[in-house]
Amino acid sequence: MKEAPSWFDRGAIGVSILCMVHCLALPVLVVLFPFGIFAVLAENHWHWLFLALAAPVSLLAFLRTSPHVRSPIFAVGVALGIFLLAVGVWVDNHERQILFTVLGAISLLAAHVYNLRRLSTQADV
Repeated sequence: MKEAPSWFDRGAIGVSILCMVHCLALPVLVVLFPFGIFAVLAENHWHWLFLALAAPVSLLAFLRTSPHVRSPIFAVGVALGIFLLAVGVWVDNHERQILFTVLGAISLLAAHVYNLRRLSTQADV
């Protein structure tokens, strides 16, 4: 059975990119505009929001991929990404929050790109 690329994979890729842009661009914006304009973006609730968006979308993409074509690499990438995002939420140090959140977003991004490529090459066969 051929699988079509998932819109959930694409959504998870978008959320992961948004998460990484937030974490990596925010320090630059704070340096460029030190008047506190972007201080609200540095609060911890953003990490919770990205976790609350990324985890369900990633899990839906995983669950919508048929078990007989689901790759262990995809499963590990999704599980690791969600775990790292969760660690980023609970760690107290801001630099570690950024580190774990970016690593989690990269893991999710890589897993979903991998899954999309696998499914699209299967659909072409």
